[in-house]
Amino acid sequence: MRAIKKAEILFVLLEAAGIIFVLICRLFMSKLYTLCGGNLVGVMFGSVNKSIWENCKILLLPYLFWSLIELMSVSPHMRRFTSCKTISLYFLGLSYIGLSLIFGAENQSIFIAALCTALAFVLSFALYRSKFNVQNLFAPSVFLLFLFWAVYFSFTPFPPQNAVFLDSESGLYGIIPTHIDLGAAALDAMYYFS
Repeated sequence: MRAIKKAEILFVLLEAAGIIFVLICRLFMSKLYTLCGGNLVGVMFGSVNKSIWENCKILLLPYLFWSLIELMSVSPHMRRFTSCKTISLYFLGLSYIGLSLIFGAENQSIFIAALCTALAFVLSFALYRSKFNVQNLFAPSVFLLFLFWAVYFSFTPFPPQNAVFLDSESGLYGIIPTHIDLGAAALDAMYYFS
């Protein structure tokens, strides 16, 4: 019984530390593209522009990485843990995108990121501790994880033309060329929308 208590306390501490870890990684990953000089590492793991997707992407990858650390540290029930973390991963992404769309892409702040991250960790912990049979969702969760990776690696180089992928500074999509005049692009965007 005492070992179970220690494992639960460690799990709670890891969930709380995960919030801080994800937010610190978000700050670093927002500058990774420029720090790497625009190479492939910066493109895939950093934020290439100021769009909602690129800011969401740098929250989701650290969340998944921290989940792996938790899995190795606490060694919880694998199927249950995977299902809970997958549900909370999608909750994190969708809530961040939704709040950013509601409050405007230019108002994306650390507050929205912190709120969504904290709620995702609380949701995963609550689901893991609940009496729901979330382990029955293991197969769909694995499919959703593969779908997440496909979306993650596709949408940066080939972004759809919608508000989630629109760079709030330049009005362009995807990787912004370095030789472009951002002032002219902004004027073009204003002319297009008027």
